[in-house]
Amino acid sequence: MLLDGSFVVLLIYLNQGLTSFNQAPTLLREEFQRRLREQQVLDRFLALLRSDRTVAVPKYSGRNELFSFLRETRVTGTDGKTLATVILEPDEFIRPLKIFDFEGEDFEYHLPEEYCSAECQQQMNRSIEDMRVVFYRPYGWAPAVRLEITAPIAASKPRLSMVLEGIKRQFFSPAVSEPYPLFLADRMVKSLGAGVAVIEQTVAQHAVGSSPDIEGTLLCLKSYRSEGGRGGS
Repeated sequence: MLLDGSFVVLLIYLNQGLTSFNQAPTLLREEFQRRLREQQVLDRFLALLRSDRTVAVPKYSGRNELFSFLRETRVTGTDGKTLATVILEPDEFIRPLKIFDFEGEDFEYHLPEEYCSAECQQQMNRSIEDMRVVFYRPYGWAPAVRLEITAPIAASKPRLSMVLEGIKRQFFSPAVSEPYPLFLADRMVKSLGAGVAVIEQTVAQHAVGSSPDIEGTLLCLKSYRSEGGRGGS
């Protein structure tokens, strides 16, 4: 499974959501809490961090794990992915490198205690610290990709080989700038805007049809901003 973004970004968004629970309206808060409990979101997230079948593929990361190997100091502002694109030949990769060091300069990550016990916190940070990053350039016409892999993948050469081969097969055309499943997801999300105007119109028709005050309802539905090029608010 490929994650569009890093494991840590997923963790940050999860923490933001859990922290904001108390600020949500009662019905919405209760629904989110029910889903969190019934769908075992935290357990599934911790399982992702230990999975031997999940790889995170961030589009961009300011981190540069390659810097320690360089003698030149003029590339301090270059991210690892850009640097790997310049260094690597087609079908080459850089061995798994450590990403986080909580005993050094990196800080540990936390989730609200009411949702995640101290034991789960320790397990989560242990899994994050055991993660590794691999830079891989599948073809000469493709940039290097940054792959954040879990400890089980990093510790197994056969599994790592399978991951790299799987990534390479997703770059079957110069038109595909990232692994194909993520490329499709990105295109789909960017096309959702075209359907927003239709959704707005449908909601407005339903509201007007069930309202005793049509004029008042239309005024309440009207945007306070000038309509943009797509015809919506």
